[in-house]
Amino acid sequence: MNKGIYLNGDRGATFLHFGNYKNSCISDPTLCGPQGVTFSFFWKNQETQSRFAFASGGKIISNGFSVFTNPMGGYVEIYTRGNSRRWKAKIKPPGPFWTHILFTWTMKDGLKVYINGTFNSSDEVGSVSENNYDDTYTDLVIGTGNVPTYGHIVTGAFDEFVIWERALSPREICLYYKAARADDTVFPPTTETPSYVRTTTDSIGLQAVTSPHHAVLSNLSEDVPGAEAAASMPVMALLQSLPFSLPNKTIPQDSAHNLTQSLLKSVDEVMSSSNWKEDEQWTPVVSGLIDTVDKVMVHMVSKLQSKSDMPVTIGGKSYVADYSLMKIPQNYNLSSYRFPMQGKNYISVPGEAFAMQTQTTIVGLFYHNMHNYYKQINPLRTRINEAADYKDYKIQVASYLISLKVEPLPALSFNLSTEPLIRIVLTHQLSKEQQLQASNQSNKVFLYCGFLDYSSKEGVWSNEGCMRTGGNLSYSICVCNHLTNFAILMQVVPVELAKSHQIALSTITYVGCSISIFCLAITLVTFAVLSSVSTIRNQRYHIHANLSFAILVAQILLLISFRFEPGTMPCKVMAVLLHFFFLCAFAWMLVEGLHLYSMVVKVFGSEGSKHFYYYGIGWGSPLVICVVSMTSSLGSYGEVGNCWLSLQNGAIWAFVAPALFVIMVNIGILIAVTRIISRISAENYKVHGDANSVKLTAKAVAVLLPILGISWIFGVLAVNDHSLLFQYMFAAFNSLQGFFIFLFHCLLNSEVRAAFKHKTKVWSLTSSSIRNINVKPFNSDIMNGNKGGVSPTKMHTWDKSTNSANRIDLSAV
Repeated sequence: MNKGIYLNGDRGATFLHFGNYKNSCISDPTLCGPQGVTFSFFWKNQETQSRFAFASGGKIISNGFSVFTNPMGGYVEIYTRGNSRRWKAKIKPPGPFWTHILFTWTMKDGLKVYINGTFNSSDEVGSVSENNYDDTYTDLVIGTGNVPTYGHIVTGAFDEFVIWERALSPREICLYYKAARADDTVFPPTTETPSYVRTTTDSIGLQAVTSPHHAVLSNLSEDVPGAEAAASMPVMALLQSLPFSLPNKTIPQDSAHNLTQSLLKSVDEVMSSSNWKEDEQWTPVVSGLIDTVDKVMVHMVSKLQSKSDMPVTIGGKSYVADYSLMKIPQNYNLSSYRFPMQGKNYISVPGEAFAMQTQTTIVGLFYHNMHNYYKQINPLRTRINEAADYKDYKIQVASYLISLKVEPLPALSFNLSTEPLIRIVLTHQLSKEQQLQASNQSNKVFLYCGFLDYSSKEGVWSNEGCMRTGGNLSYSICVCNHLTNFAILMQVVPVELAKSHQIALSTITYVGCSISIFCLAITLVTFAVLSSVSTIRNQRYHIHANLSFAILVAQILLLISFRFEPGTMPCKVMAVLLHFFFLCAFAWMLVEGLHLYSMVVKVFGSEGSKHFYYYGIGWGSPLVICVVSMTSSLGSYGEVGNCWLSLQNGAIWAFVAPALFVIMVNIGILIAVTRIISRISAENYKVHGDANSVKLTAKAVAVLLPILGISWIFGVLAVNDHSLLFQYMFAAFNSLQGFFIFLFHCLLNSEVRAAFKHKTKVWSLTSSSIRNINVKPFNSDIMNGNKGGVSPTKMHTWDKSTNSANRIDLSAV
């Protein structure tokens, strides 16, 4: 009972205001008719001395009622306007504990006050009041008087303010008080729907319901003064007392069915209130509620009226759970038992486990929504040893909860490898987020056959005496050697490499990226220096230069990003830049493939007509993707683990999808180019007798791999600890991508080497001050059609000649 709405008179004059009740039974008792009226509430005084009126339905000089207390004592007053009468009865203010105050009034019997269900004082006759009753205040207020100034604020806690528009009898008052305290299960009837109020904290109050348990269960939905974490303790006490308050007498089948429906309906009303949250804080309360429902049902089936020779079965459905109650006579032959009888989720008991030497009762419950309250289970608060090994990763209930109770207990095998055993089949109920986590091959999924263990009076998840024997990510099959509440628990743990492998891969990345950065810088300088040579200033080498620049910046940013902490602003900025430049690297790899396709496989267009499209693909498309990604999920950059895109909410696909597209396109282009090279090599063998066609093809593939980015396919294969080899291959090949570009397209490239020799010769002639010598034309000029005398080298960026665009350019390979 230690809950309610707390009013603190010392902090901002807090009080409860329920609105205006003008011309109603609340503000004018004469409107209640001969039935009268009953006011009821719980009150706990937070001070040794209460200071003023804490409840009023009209000003003291007006119609209605008022409750007043001060250090000397207190009283309850009822006023009627028509005949100017007042009824007044003394009360004693409560101390720092919950006190139930109820008073009734009728014109015939006057005012009667009951404290904690017992008659306390009365004023049956009343007296004529000399006050002026023309001025009325009809607001219903708790915590102060209802005058416009609302002065003299009281300090205390209030709960379950109920108004019956009739006077309850002494017996009903006593039964109501016991029901509210869970001392009994009888709830007083009302001639019509009682008035009730919703507080400013949106507690539901104590409403008129059909369930005898609702007076207890409704307490669960109200706000708790102080820390919410302590809410479950008084609730648990109420829940545990409920099964022992049930009547100890035979219950007819219809009554048992109605009581079950009422109980489950009340549970639904309590759990659907706005104060219940699907988080770890409420799991003890939910566990206690499940245990209470089980105990009430077990008690009910034990008192179920039955026939002497035939089983009695009661079953039904509700929003909370499907249920089945069965009472089986002695010596009845039961081959087996399954609950529910139909569906993919069930629990079964073999027939040999039933002794049948005495009367047997069975209770089955299949809960529909209880699993939603177990999404964040701390592994250290369970009795699952395997889960405790991964204490940083929460456990989630991944199936419905199913319960089966049999009395007397069935005879089951202690050994989980021999029969008879309980068999449980449950389908998994996973949210989209859980499905993504479970299907992610970077995660390891642990599935446990768990149950709520109440041996310590608080439901704790355990897997002792249970074993998962089959299933997949869609369902599980379990065997157990005991009965209780069962569910499938799921724990998702990210796969982590051993420390030695982490250090090795990190070292490879640092060393490889450092080498690549150095080599790419040399490559860019070389291309810049040799840009005046016609063979180097063509479109192919400009694409090489843009690709080298994108990879160079991306790898520099990658090494810098290791120094920032995830979640910081520098890390988020670094993640955005990394996303952009790695996308640019892939975009220029795509351009490399498209240009190669246009020069070798399908010759079309001129170089001058394509470079604008190439720059749009290489720098424009990554910018568009990054802008869209940042706009939709900026919070996914640099938050968890490293300065990169989040793997949790799908944001990583803003990089993976374009990368996979480029890889697949370039693989297709590589296959097409390789076929052409093989065909030409075969023709050369027929004409010239060259037997090195296979060697030539292999060399061409090795040269093309770095610029087409095919080695990134190892990143797709390196998804978990079972593909450790691919992780090493991915780290080595991609960190050294810049080195391979320098090696094959700069250092060992015959055109670059010839251009460098030509440039060196020009430099030497220039340094010797030889100005008017006839320099022998460079062989690449002859290849491009300059067969005459010396032609001055053109300095513009793009070679506008269409000669190279109208033939198969094998020099691209």
